[in-house]
Amino acid sequence: MPQDLASYLDFIRTRNSEDLIRVEREVNPAFEITATVAKLEQVAGKRPVMTFENVAGSDFPVLTNLHASRSRLAMAINADPKEMLHRYLDAMENPIAPKEVETGPCKDVIMTGDQVDLFKLPQIEHHKGDAGAYITAGITFAKDPDSEVWNCAYNRLMITSKNTAAIHLTLGKHLWEYHQIAASRGESLPVVIAIGVHPAIALGCLAIGSIDEDERGIIGALLEEPLEMVKCETSDLYAPAQAELILETEILPHEMVMEGPFGEFTGYSLGARDREVIKVNAITHRKGAYYQDISVGHLDHMLLSTIPMEANLYRAVRAMVPSVRQIRVPNPFTCFVSIEQRLAGQAKNALLAVFGSDLYMKRVVVVDQDVDVFNDRQVNWAIATRCQPDRDITIISNARGSDLDPSTAGNDGFTSKWGLDATAKPTLAEFTPRHSFPDGVWDAVDMDEILNS
Repeated sequence: MPQDLASYLDFIRTRNSEDLIRVEREVNPAFEITATVAKLEQVAGKRPVMTFENVAGSDFPVLTNLHASRSRLAMAINADPKEMLHRYLDAMENPIAPKEVETGPCKDVIMTGDQVDLFKLPQIEHHKGDAGAYITAGITFAKDPDSEVWNCAYNRLMITSKNTAAIHLTLGKHLWEYHQIAASRGESLPVVIAIGVHPAIALGCLAIGSIDEDERGIIGALLEEPLEMVKCETSDLYAPAQAELILETEILPHEMVMEGPFGEFTGYSLGARDREVIKVNAITHRKGAYYQDISVGHLDHMLLSTIPMEANLYRAVRAMVPSVRQIRVPNPFTCFVSIEQRLAGQAKNALLAVFGSDLYMKRVVVVDQDVDVFNDRQVNWAIATRCQPDRDITIISNARGSDLDPSTAGNDGFTSKWGLDATAKPTLAEFTPRHSFPDGVWDAVDMDEILNS
């Protein structure tokens, strides 16, 4: 399939022109863009892709809200919205390696040396209290210093000068580990940052797995062809050839700078702390490139990140409990799991598998297969009627969690976690029966007749 963002936007425009809104008047990059996206979502119930063609202080138009629809993300990987998890799992299990190409649209304009100026990008401030302008749609591509395996991830960047930014490296994650290895040798870690990509690339880069899994192969499987990569101007790394804009950077080995506060996916503006520094050595971009922004903490961000998480969690639980049925990540740090429990203790095995496979998970609820994990009311009903707190709650103390969790203030993500076994005891078959109707009665009710009478 086409790997460029423009082709995907054309596809959306052809399919449903109302799903793409173009704002031509001048907008202020400080708060106005994010507020517009949030108000459309919260007041009007609309989640269109938005382009802001005239952004004060920059020649780059802004594209945002691309990922705020599950159906749009499903279209990007040729999947039914209800089958995205299995489509993603197939990509994880059948990766397609990237390929090198001579050049690509990301090389239309090349700026190095004194030409590099991050202040020429739209200086987007997202929420009141943010420490400054942030790049939120930057995908990092980096190579393990000790192998040929690459890691891809989203990392927020706070612009600090014309050619430097503070980068948020999640403690214990793969890019953080790469940096630790390089820094221990007194070396910088070269990193490519791609801004403005096809949603299949965005989804693939968020795969959660072992440190020796190369997300570029998962991206290729989602694209159904190898990801095209082109050599950088200032390092030996390769960048996505079809990206709108590329930052060629290096994470400095020992330099730190104060970063934050920043309004994160938790719904809170988190405090400042010392973060690593990246130096930008080159900026390359497509002629007429869109600068992509992600409205962090809103659906644009939340939907994109949960789909890869659900696939990884399903894979992890399936290894322990083969009869897993559904996985859902409905809120930050939260996971709902449904299983067909064939043996006593499988529910606890399922929740432990979730905790062991995702650093961020803090609350896990396991229910039987007759409970729809995509229906909050049903999950709460199962907790209320199938769970005894003194028997069915598991608390894990002194664990590593997310440093973006505001309840761990001062502990930098050191947290406790809790799991709820909301399955029927001893089994669903032996539990008190639910309401039901005699055979044939439900199917015999003619809804069209009733509603149109």
